[in-house]
Amino acid sequence: MNTPVISIRNVIVQLVRGPLYQEDSDLWSRLLRDQDKVKLHFHMMGLDLVLDEDAGYAFLRNESGGDEDEDEETESEAESSLPRLMRRNALSFLPTVLLLELRERLLRHDQSADGTDHLYLDFQEIREFMQLYCDETGNEKKIEAKVRAAIARLSELSVLRSVTNRSDVIYRVEPILRAKLPVDQIEAIRDRLKAQLGRDDVADENQEQEEITEE
Repeated sequence: MNTPVISIRNVIVQLVRGPLYQEDSDLWSRLLRDQDKVKLHFHMMGLDLVLDEDAGYAFLRNESGGDEDEDEETESEAESSLPRLMRRNALSFLPTVLLLELRERLLRHDQSADGTDHLYLDFQEIREFMQLYCDETGNEKKIEAKVRAAIARLSELSVLRSVTNRSDVIYRVEPILRAKLPVDQIEAIRDRLKAQLGRDDVADENQEQEEITEE
C-alpha cells in the first residue's frame, strides 16, 4: 500500500481547521519544509502564520497592521477593509477564569525547575481551584458540570488536550496558550474579571467577556 503524499494543501487545510502540532509529524515536517510558501499563501488572505518550532505548534491569526511607509499606505488602507477571516471567540465567565488560571499556572511552570516540558492537571486539581468561582456552594454536581463545561470549551479552542494516563484522563495545557494569551495581558484580564465580580455579584455567569482568543 502506498503511503499518502502530504502536500502543502494538506497543511493549509489543517491550519484553516485549527492549530497544527508537532505530534502530527507528517504535516509538521511538510510545514517546516515549505513554511515560506504557506506564509505567503495566508498573507494573501490577510492572515499571519504563527509558528513556534521549539514549542511545536502553528496557528493562524488575523494579520496585525504594522508601520507602513508612505508608498504602501494606500494599499494598506485598502487591505484594512478586508473582512476578518479568523473568527474571534467571546468566552463566558467560567471559561475565561479557567483560561486565566491555566495561563498563570503555565507561567509558574515555566519559571520552575522541574524539568518537564508540559503542564499536566487532572480534573480534581482543576475543580479545586475553579470551585471558588462557582456560586453553587454545596451543590457538587452543579459545580462539577460547570467545570467540565469550561474544560470542554477550552478544549475546543485547543488550549487543553485530554491525555490518557493509565486508566485516568488528565489534561495537558497546550504551549499555544503562551501565544494566545501573552503575559502582559494577564493583569488586564484579571482586572476585568474583578470588576465583573463586583458588579451585580456575577448575576449572569453567561455574560460574554471581551474577545481574547482566536481559533
